Amino acid sequence: MQKAKLVILLLVLGLVLVQCKKDDPENPYEDIVRVQNDNPDANDLPVGNFAWLHAKVFKPTCANSGCHDGTFEPEFNTISSSYNSLVNHSVISNDAGFTFNYRVVPGSASQSLLNERLTNDIPNSSGIMPLEVDEDSDWNELSTSYISAIAEWINSGAPDMFGNMPGEAGADLPPQVEGLMAFPAGNTTTPYARDEDGFGITPILVDAAPIDIWVYATDDQTAPQDLTVNEIRYAESIEEIDSALASLFSTGENVNGLNFNEAPVTFLHKATIDLTNVESGTTLFLRTYFDDGAQESVTAIPNENSNEIITAIFVIRVQ
Repeated sequence: MQKAKLVILLLVLGLVLVQCKKDDPENPYEDIVRVQNDNPDANDLPVGNFAWLHAKVFKPTCANSGCHDGTFEPEFNTISSSYNSLVNHSVISNDAGFTFNYRVVPGSASQSLLNERLTNDIPNSSGIMPLEVDEDSDWNELSTSYISAIAEWINSGAPDMFGNMPGEAGADLPPQVEGLMAFPAGNTTTPYARDEDGFGITPILVDAAPIDIWVYATDDQTAPQDLTVNEIRYAESIEEIDSALASLFSTGENVNGLNFNEAPVTFLHKATIDLTNVESGTTLFLRTYFDDGAQESVTAIPNENSNEIITAIFVIRVQ
């Protein structure tokens, strides 16, 4: 039986001029009481997807203790913190000619400081990143392929894990969803689990009853509770989702749980959907909608540009 876990690693190697420290920082979540929800498995994530980059490079290689674990920017603990502190993010350090303006410039690896720090030793900097490689990282064996994958991701427009494009350099980034849980309505202690008898990323098994869907939504410049559109829709086929009736997320309550990186976070967005009359065995696709006021349209997560494996994370099945 396979327990699903979505450990998605990012990858940006340090853009700081300071030597990384190895002292373990104090863990602020040590005593938190959290829900142990089952997360998807990252082993079959699509190669080159930002979630894959985070799982394979940024998390195991860059977010080591005293480095890009929150001690320095960029911060690679989670998918969203990695993406938001890289893409369209102004540089702090630079080369002698002040060549670079952003850590990642969508569409141009050559103009992205991230790519430069991974491939060239900038004078008066701390050196080519990463400065140190932990034992659980395979960077030393696969660095060439990882650097190529990062450059290809940047040159393809630096989309987020759902396929949303960030816009031109300096633009506000679209909202993201970095966690999903389902509970019996009114319950905050016993989440539904994913199917343990399947392979890969399996559906969350729910009852034919009212259920609460919780998501962990984030944005680079807007507080989650200030997003102006907060909706979820579901349907038996992906093609029917956009025309399905929307259920509104509320943000008046919260629950502690684990995000896709298995880090403890506080979920703020809850929507109750009634599945009382849905037949057993029915599979339902979920799609969330958020608006930060800066995008040309409401951000759908996942959407028609999302890889089918990413889409599979947002699937429930009535038992």
